[in-house]
Amino acid sequence: MQALFRRIERAAPIDVPVLIQGESGTGKELVAQAIHRLSARSARHFEPINCADLTRELLRSELFGHERGAFSGAVARKAGVLAVATGGTVFLDEVGELALDAQAMLLRFLQSGEGRAVGATVTLRIDVRIIAATHRDLAMAVRERAFREDFHYRLRRAVLQVPPLRERREDIPLLVEHFRRRMNEGYGLSVPGVTLEAMVLLEDYHWPGNVRELEAVIEQAMIFRSGEWVGPEDLDLPTEAGEEPPAVEAAAPPPPDDERLRLALRREAALRIARHRGAVTRRGLARECGISRELARLELGELARLGQLRRVAKGRSTRYVLP
Repeated sequence: MQALFRRIERAAPIDVPVLIQGESGTGKELVAQAIHRLSARSARHFEPINCADLTRELLRSELFGHERGAFSGAVARKAGVLAVATGGTVFLDEVGELALDAQAMLLRFLQSGEGRAVGATVTLRIDVRIIAATHRDLAMAVRERAFREDFHYRLRRAVLQVPPLRERREDIPLLVEHFRRRMNEGYGLSVPGVTLEAMVLLEDYHWPGNVRELEAVIEQAMIFRSGEWVGPEDLDLPTEAGEEPPAVEAAAPPPPDDERLRLALRREAALRIARHRGAVTRRGLARECGISRELARLELGELARLGQLRRVAKGRSTRYVLP
């Protein structure tokens, strides 16, 4: 993700089309919005269009608008998205689903920067930046003649690949905390967090729906939780596609040879100390868990990096508090 952020920062100020690739639910529109915010066009509109199921004529009407009486149902003149977004950015979501004739129309616009509303006689010159996104392999679609090669080359001036959530599991605690805070605020809840056992299940799940699925799981768990904290019994996580999730029992003590669960227990101990005492130090965590102070320092530093603790003071007086 750090590599992706660097590519976003480099592509944003250069006014060329951008193609964002990634599985459904990975946050491609968020990447497009970030590019817009970091560009010289940030003060103007960001207008998204979902290209799925749009025919050439429907897309032309969406992009360029139409005149009154141009077709049945056109009872008034309508400005297109491109006109509304002049000086800004248009985001073409699921561009890989466009029909070939619609691709040809967009290709001409990308080449000339000109377009004509449906039923109009005047061609307009429009200044917008195009950012497109797709979950499809466009190179394969080109080979299968389902996507125009010239349109593909015109779009891919700058390509960004958004990794699926299963390839960046270290982001899961950060995303969970982001969703928890946002839903607490939006829904008037006061959920203090997700238990360690629940977090282990979240990090082990394969997330076919990516970040969108994680958000839905956390939202449902927070609404229907059985206790103050979100626990493993609150998570609707089927083990395989189509299976119902099994009943989850309270987590048993981890076996002594399971280093991963020992790590999780050390971090849970740090959070527990911080909640009950207001702060935790490496000395206190080392004494609580029977580990070295150096290992305690590393664990506390990692919790701070994940946003679950905040470091205050430095040197020997360093301590960590809840954010």
